[in-house]
Amino acid sequence: MSYGNHFLDSLPAADAQALRPVLREVRLEPGEIVIEQGGGVPIIHFPITAQLTNVIVYEDGSAIETAVIGREGVSGLAPFMSDQPCGWQVVVRAGGGAWVGSAVSIREQAYASRPLMEHLLRLAHVYEAQAAQTAACNAQHRTTARVARWLLVAADLTPGEPIIFTQEELAGFLGAQRTTVNEATNRLKDLGAIRYSRGVIRILDRSALEAAACECYAMHIEYKRRAGLLPDPEPASGA
Repeated sequence: MSYGNHFLDSLPAADAQALRPVLREVRLEPGEIVIEQGGGVPIIHFPITAQLTNVIVYEDGSAIETAVIGREGVSGLAPFMSDQPCGWQVVVRAGGGAWVGSAVSIREQAYASRPLMEHLLRLAHVYEAQAAQTAACNAQHRTTARVARWLLVAADLTPGEPIIFTQEELAGFLGAQRTTVNEATNRLKDLGAIRYSRGVIRILDRSALEAAACECYAMHIEYKRRAGLLPDPEPASGA
């Protein structure tokens, strides 16, 4: 069977079958907190159409979103694998379907199966690489290129669906002012790459959006491909 989650679908058949009895499909609602900051991770989520976001919550109540998790992966991966409290909150930013399962049961299966453990470690590497890359990108690249990159990443999580991003959210991800993000999205609209209205973004010309994005998007895709979370690119015709 196909799970609709790239991580689960990339597992060897034996591991995919072994996990099936401990997984159940659920509907996640926007704004639902699935992992508390500082709390344990008893259940992990494998998004299908839902999108989750990692959020750092400060003592004054302010919060910054740091990453989006979609059908490529797993919620709370590092604290799940280490059986440690989660250092961030995980919130549903876009409602949809997901597989959920007991962290204990899945961890036990990982200890018993080297291929499953290797898949988890590769995904952990991808997430760590993305975190480092995002920090560098925010310091090095122009806002328009970074906005284009984030929109491409978000679009890949739920292909064919509109992207739900307020300018405040984008500003938080990018570490930029809202006015700066507004200027960047207007440039992308002028290029004909996107249509943006009331927090709903539709990609009109993906090629134009990719051309406007910084090199970090291509690096992001390559990390995921090397981890086995994406199919190999199609060979060029005539090759």
